[in-house]
Amino acid sequence: MFILLFMLSNPVEFNFGGHEYNFTGVFCVEPRVGPPGVIFKETILVGFTTMTDQEINQVIQTLSKEYSGDSYALLTRNCNHFSSDMAYRLTGSRPPGWINRAAKLGTMFPCVVPQGWVEPPSAEDEESIRDRETLLPRQ
Repeated sequence: MFILLFMLSNPVEFNFGGHEYNFTGVFCVEPRVGPPGVIFKETILVGFTTMTDQEINQVIQTLSKEYSGDSYALLTRNCNHFSSDMAYRLTGSRPPGWINRAAKLGTMFPCVVPQGWVEPPSAEDEESIRDRETLLPRQ
């Protein structure tokens, strides 16, 4: 997983993850540490911003409303899509295209991946939920 690092006066890293509820999927963690189970690999500089902390916070608030946890889809709306949107809104630049290449390839060949990976599951779509559950490791 690639997650871009955005620095404010108080350094934090913003991420996007999925859950079944209709509220934000955006959260922050300690920079270069990430959520449990994530291993930091590298930092990719996308650009700089001249925005004030207040303007940056407004961008984060807007993105937090747009990226609800129940809108997460592994191939079409994942943490890399979020990071790309955030980078563009803050700097006018996007990360290199190769960062989300695997997801893009997955959408080009939907016959080889479960439908639940391509579209976010709805509460009524039991087949997608079952597909997703069979692919997740058991704890």
